[in-house]
Amino acid sequence: MNEVPPILIVDDQAKLLRLVTELMNRLGFPEVDGVSDGPLALERMRERKYGLVIADLDMEPMDGIQLLREIRADDGLMNTPFILTETSFSFEDINLAHLAGADAFILKPFDLALLKTKLKQVLNGRPRKRETPVTPVSSLSIDFPMLGKL
Repeated sequence: MNEVPPILIVDDQAKLLRLVTELMNRLGFPEVDGVSDGPLALERMRERKYGLVIADLDMEPMDGIQLLREIRADDGLMNTPFILTETSFSFEDINLAHLAGADAFILKPFDLALLKTKLKQVLNGRPRKRETPVTPVSSLSIDFPMLGKL
């Protein structure tokens, strides 16, 4: 029998926290914990292993991207799948979240079919490996007559 891992929902709006918790229960996740901020989420994650974190982008005192960065920096938590949610995403939000290691983005209110698809993709993903940072090398590192060395 497959054991369904617990899910952690992080949202500072109590109604949305209850709604997402209920949605996850309906999708077959019997154990869903909810917390209202990032620091509490980190505390819970260090106490219990979660199979997935679904977090709101816009929270205080720690937003969803800051929470994600903390999770990815922690060797014990770094492989936890992470979905970021918000009512709208800017290109900058998506870029920052992608660089921080988000596995998926979902707009609120949730479309159930899209949520199922994202959950399958994220939960079937491969574990992360800690890599040494690669120094970006520009393909333009040549000497241009009018611009000098780039």
